[in-house]
Amino acid sequence: MKSITELAKSLERPVVWISGVQKRFGLPELEKYSEGYDCFLRKILYLRLLSVIEESLREFWAVERKLIEVIHLDPQSSPTWMVDACAFQADPDHRLLLSNIDLGFPLPATDLQIGLNFAATAPELFAGKEMGEDALRLISDYRTRLSAIRSAVASESGILRSALKWGKGLV
Repeated sequence: MKSITELAKSLERPVVWISGVQKRFGLPELEKYSEGYDCFLRKILYLRLLSVIEESLREFWAVERKLIEVIHLDPQSSPTWMVDACAFQADPDHRLLLSNIDLGFPLPATDLQIGLNFAATAPELFAGKEMGEDALRLISDYRTRLSAIRSAVASESGILRSALKWGKGLV
């Protein structure tokens, strides 16, 4: 567990940067932060360094959180449940990009048995689909946005490698 000052030092960013990300991404502000919280912020930092627009990341985060909610993967067992899985080994085929939550099925899969709810919560008055929530639509939206992020990262990573190689001569 780290304080916000230790987190800032770990990320090599000022505390105000962390506070801004917390506000813009709807993350809880705490006394101590877990490894998962650190890893989540690091993902945001790395994606921004790879020229992924923050607005796109915030929209992607909103879709990811909605998908987690609709397919009932939100344990809400801690105030940081949405980023706790970031501390686990990443698996791009089974885990969501930002939260690193395991979907329970391969992301490239086109088949999904919807309507299963393993969460121990009270049932809703109306089905999610009747309220405008459709897991298949969200997964499709998620995949489209993920593809755009991966394309942006792929196009920038070569340039970044060249810049780092060039920059080594300056320091």
